[in-house]
Amino acid sequence: MTAEILIVDDPRPGVRCLTLNRPEKRNALATPLLERLAEALAAAETDDTVGCVVLTGGAEVFAAGADINELVTRGPVDAELDPRSRYWGAVRSFRKPVVGAINGYCLGGGLELALSADILIAGEGAQLGTPEIN
Repeated sequence: MTAEILIVDDPRPGVRCLTLNRPEKRNALATPLLERLAEALAAAETDDTVGCVVLTGGAEVFAAGADINELVTRGPVDAELDPRSRYWGAVRSFRKPVVGAINGYCLGGGLELALSADILIAGEGAQLGTPEIN
């Protein structure tokens, strides 16, 4: 049995917690994870018992960016057919409040994801950045 790549939990009434769960890949944002995130947000948006969403990646890392191994194999035609833009659209258009809880690395696409939140709370050791511009 494979581990769930996105853990969905309701720790208290009105709060839905979405935890990125690919620790072996530093929560790299692969297409299946983005798809699962978009689905979870769509479910939260239509669920009247959910007042807000907390988005986190765990104690060690929020998200270290896009899954480069996945993107390296794609060509120009793939960009036109890539469902990732649709998943990112679902993240950006989510209408309920989102709190980003950041620990550890929050880089590249991970920072883009964090910046889609309405409120960011960063732990003491959080490291935010866009290393791809280097």
